[in-house]
Amino acid sequence: MRIFISYSSHQRELAERLELALSADDRHEVFRDRSDLAPGRPFDETLREAIENCDLLVFLVSPDSVAPGSYALAELGIAQRRWRHPGGHVLPVVVAPTPIAQIPAYLKAVTLLEPRGEVVAETLAAIEAGRRVRRPVRAIVLGMLALVLVATLGVMGWRHVAQQRADDSAAGLLLSTARQLCDSGDHALAWQRFDEAVRRFPARPALREARQDCGMRWLREIHVTEGKGSFTAIVEGVLPVLAEGAAATHGERAADLHAHLGWADFLRIREGAIRLDPAAHYRQALAEQPSNVYAHAMWGHYLMSTDAAIAEARGHFDAALAANRERAYVRGMQFAAMLWFARPAGQVEALRIANDMRRRGETAGAELRERLWSRVYYDSLMSRQRREGLLSGIRDADPVATFRWLYPESEVRPDRLRLWRFFLASLEEAGGDRQAARSHFEALRDELQKAKAAGPMLDDTRAALQRLSTP
Repeated sequence: MRIFISYSSHQRELAERLELALSADDRHEVFRDRSDLAPGRPFDETLREAIENCDLLVFLVSPDSVAPGSYALAELGIAQRRWRHPGGHVLPVVVAPTPIAQIPAYLKAVTLLEPRGEVVAETLAAIEAGRRVRRPVRAIVLGMLALVLVATLGVMGWRHVAQQRADDSAAGLLLSTARQLCDSGDHALAWQRFDEAVRRFPARPALREARQDCGMRWLREIHVTEGKGSFTAIVEGVLPVLAEGAAATHGERAADLHAHLGWADFLRIREGAIRLDPAAHYRQALAEQPSNVYAHAMWGHYLMSTDAAIAEARGHFDAALAANRERAYVRGMQFAAMLWFARPAGQVEALRIANDMRRRGETAGAELRERLWSRVYYDSLMSRQRREGLLSGIRDADPVATFRWLYPESEVRPDRLRLWRFFLASLEEAGGDRQAARSHFEALRDELQKAKAAGPMLDDTRAALQRLSTP
């Protein structure tokens, strides 16, 4: 469709945006008066040809465009000489408050589009609606059916349909943008977009649910930099939205929301809040859905923060895994709880969890492998006081297979190879494979002596070889 945009110079920026939006659709060819004048051609001749060859004239109504002597009125005069009636040919769009008496009668012969939201989006929707109505009968029978429907419904009219399409388009764009921001981790900006969307379109449940989903995700992935913000500030912004959602639904969704309300309380407790009871929310979540993955995982984590028995927390984590939903998240919560709150017993449990992941064919990411290397293997195996406690606790967890699964020799950094050999030999000795342990300790001893290294690793290697030489 060939479209001519007529406007006053004060609306140049809006006209440019409208032109770009229309040009993005390869079905349209757009002429925007002064921007498309060919060098050396007479102004009036160019405008006249453009208007006489266009299929639709979009007239941006403002006090300046309808003022006597304006270029826009001159362009409208050309259109009026071409089309005795503007219906189907001229789309007047009110872009600035304009007294109705000042608007030419020719424009008032059709319905004025008065956008209530985004002007460009609503104008595009109106053009699309009008384009469908103008399709030739032989091209598509549905066009006639649409005309019959419009005539039957009457009161809805072009303006209502165009507004509905514009609202759908604007709401869809806001929703898509906000979701993308949330998925990318820019939760704060996503939250602003969701707030704007819900404020503009309060009657759309999909927007409210998507905002709740983003709020829950923000709490699960929450991160604040020291000196910049706090958990509490984020929670206080998200909490009312989640509470409203939890009160309005049932089943799994209600359980998810209640669980995150409990997690919100836990985050505030970490920053000093008192008289909060996350467990009460977790109980309510499980009353809605006994198998809820978030309630069980978050409750298991919370129990470890209160020095509860590992067995009690393990029961909740096992229930969360059995739900077969958000498995990676549950594993992350398990490791966080065990490595943060429950050392040294938590270190043993962390390796049991890793062993279970290996047996089930799950994947251990680089971040998890790094945490286990530094907070379990290095922390315990390089300490004579903690080493025996770890080794005795994991003898039944196939420690060598799990270690090799986590750290294949071919993937170990060169600067860590000596540590890797020491850890492997220690685990082999604890697992009863004396021959393999002795072989690795001997190779490590020779390498350390050749490098003229000294220190606890060499001393402990020699002590291990002395133990292993005794039948």
